[in-house]
Amino acid sequence: MNFQIISLGCPKNLVESEYMTYRLEEAGHITAEDCDVIIINTCAFIADAARESINTILSWAGRGDKKKLIVTGCLVERYKEQLKALLPEVDIFVGRGCYPEIERLIDKKGFFYKKAIFSDAYPRRIFTQRPTAYLKIMDGCNNMCSYCTVPFIRGPLKSRGIDGIEKEFHWLIANGYREINIIGQDIASYGKDIGSSLKDLLRHFLNIKGDYFLRLLYLHPLHIDNDILEIVKNEERIIKYLDIPIQHSEDRILNMMNRGYTKAYISFLLERIKERIPDCVLRTTLIVGFPGETEEEFHRLCEFIKKWRFDNLGAFMYSREEGTPAYRLKGHLRKNIKEQRLREIMEIQQGISKMNLKRLEGRESLVIVEEKDATGITGRLLTQSPDIDGIAFIKGQCYPGEIRGCKIVKTLDYDVIVSIKDC
Repeated sequence: MNFQIISLGCPKNLVESEYMTYRLEEAGHITAEDCDVIIINTCAFIADAARESINTILSWAGRGDKKKLIVTGCLVERYKEQLKALLPEVDIFVGRGCYPEIERLIDKKGFFYKKAIFSDAYPRRIFTQRPTAYLKIMDGCNNMCSYCTVPFIRGPLKSRGIDGIEKEFHWLIANGYREINIIGQDIASYGKDIGSSLKDLLRHFLNIKGDYFLRLLYLHPLHIDNDILEIVKNEERIIKYLDIPIQHSEDRILNMMNRGYTKAYISFLLERIKERIPDCVLRTTLIVGFPGETEEEFHRLCEFIKKWRFDNLGAFMYSREEGTPAYRLKGHLRKNIKEQRLREIMEIQQGISKMNLKRLEGRESLVIVEEKDATGITGRLLTQSPDIDGIAFIKGQCYPGEIRGCKIVKTLDYDVIVSIKDC
């Protein structure tokens, strides 16, 4: 059959779509836009993501071209057989535990589900453009944050073995992928279930010779230790970039979120990072409008962000998700209050980002070249993460896939303009 995969949501979903594509192609099926089968790999960790997934499914079902419609991913894990009545247009529902046998299910109809944790996702066919690839080292989460659906969608922590990850890493390097983004729900927890650690895994990687860079994405603040910071500080092949979702600054809210740390701990951690790795780019994520969040608590959160001046920051309105402990809390805020707080925090961050970037003007850096068309050349600084941070507008002779030296000639609110250095 000819098939097409539509991957929604996070990079972890993308990696799993790459895995399914590989298995289907190995079985003789063909990826093509003019296809018989549409496979939609869904996201459902919050209500908005679930709505996007359902709308995507309905848009394909309503085309009238009689393509077979397969739905996989987190929507199936979260709502299971409820979907059969909700979405009768769908031919096949496939749970994540059935991914290793996706090639034998493509010509069937029905609901296929196994209660299993799917973590490996290798071998796969990479969708991202060279030199960028994701490397998923684990699945699931043991943190049990009160607002989060991930533990009952993806299950508890399941780390991949170091040997399997290292084999995939060798394959990525051999195939020209030089920016390897290490992902998982909380990669700082890697190995706790198998007697290993992120430190052990990174040392295995760094023993492998090659011209590559590693980026560490999604580290829970509570699990970042001195060993991780020392490796980031001392290893040139690890990008000086840490993605640390703090979610809030105030102790009462953090306690209700079940984050396991305090404002004093976050401040201590950030101070330690800035002292040890002064050039480290810091990214964080916040939730505004958590149940019971007062005006004063939100104000103190804003002051905290102004004090620590994160280079990159994403903020989201609290989403009330059935089945989570936070769903039952009192004091849920009106949507307009949450929207106003989101606008305010992002306006603050816009000013911080603009001033932080302004200090980079005139400095030399590395830029990843991504696209070249009639309008110009674009990419990212090596210290800008794919898809979530700003972009670089590039002047000079270069080609997509290259990592080149550059000079930052002008900065904007979130983006930069760079000039390529001559080789």
